[in-house]
Amino acid sequence: MQTPIENVTAFFAAFPEDQGKVAIQQWFTPRTVWVNEGVAITTGIDEAFALTDELKRTVGIATVRIEMLAIAADGNKVLTERLDRFERADGSEIGAVKMMGILELDGDRIIAWRDYFDVNFIQKISNI
Repeated sequence: MQTPIENVTAFFAAFPEDQGKVAIQQWFTPRTVWVNEGVAITTGIDEAFALTDELKRTVGIATVRIEMLAIAADGNKVLTERLDRFERADGSEIGAVKMMGILELDGDRIIAWRDYFDVNFIQKISNI
């Protein structure tokens, strides 16, 4: 069995595929809570998919490429500092934002994911 850090690293490595849906399908549960502080909260796979679809429709985000800056674990909790790069379908970058997040795992499944970032970033990329 992989460690929590290995699972989170694999999750983020898979995130660029199909708007994050491949990663969400593999690592989320029907009860996973995903919090983008100040922006949105989803519960489960279907709501997470709806959020990625909404971000594609309203902002044009087709892909998120995640650069891990730092990662640490405390038991089943994994803390991350990342640079998330948001891209259009043609591969051009919409923008990038530094994120601090915490993911909680139950075995190899993510049961909670909370991200904290400058919410003004969403307004900036929405106006592009």
